[in-house]
Amino acid sequence: MNIVIAQNDRPESRLAFDWVLNHGTAMASSPTDLHVHVVLVGGADSPASPNYSSPTLGESIAAELHGREVSHTVYAADSDAATQIIEVAESVSADLIVIGMRRRSATMKLLLGSQVQRVMLDALCPVVAIKPPLD
Repeated sequence: MNIVIAQNDRPESRLAFDWVLNHGTAMASSPTDLHVHVVLVGGADSPASPNYSSPTLGESIAAELHGREVSHTVYAADSDAATQIIEVAESVSADLIVIGMRRRSATMKLLLGSQVQRVMLDALCPVVAIKPPLD
C-alpha cells in the first residue's frame, strides 16, 4: 500500500502524520506492505509563517518512520505543493493521500485558494483530510 502524506511544521500536519501511523499499517495487508511517501511542503524562511518547514523536518520524519520500521521516501519541497503531491501520488500509484488542513474563514479561502481543495479535486486516488478539533 502506498500512502502519500504532505508534511510541514504545522500542528494539523502532525495530526495527519499520526493518522497515517495509526491507520496505515491496519489498512495494508501486512506492516511490510506499507510505503509512506512524505512530501515536504512549505518552504517559508520564517518560523512565524504558516507555511514554514524546518530544515530538519524531513530528517526527523524519516527517523520516526525508520524507528517504526515503516518503509518510506521523503521528497523535498517544491514551489507548488498541490501539484507536487498529486504528481508524486500518480508516479507511485498511491492508494491514498493524507493531508492536514487548517481552519480558515470563507473570505481567506476565497482570496488565497486552497492547496487542500486542489489536491482533493484533482487527485486520482482517495484523499483523507485531517483537521484539528474545535477549541
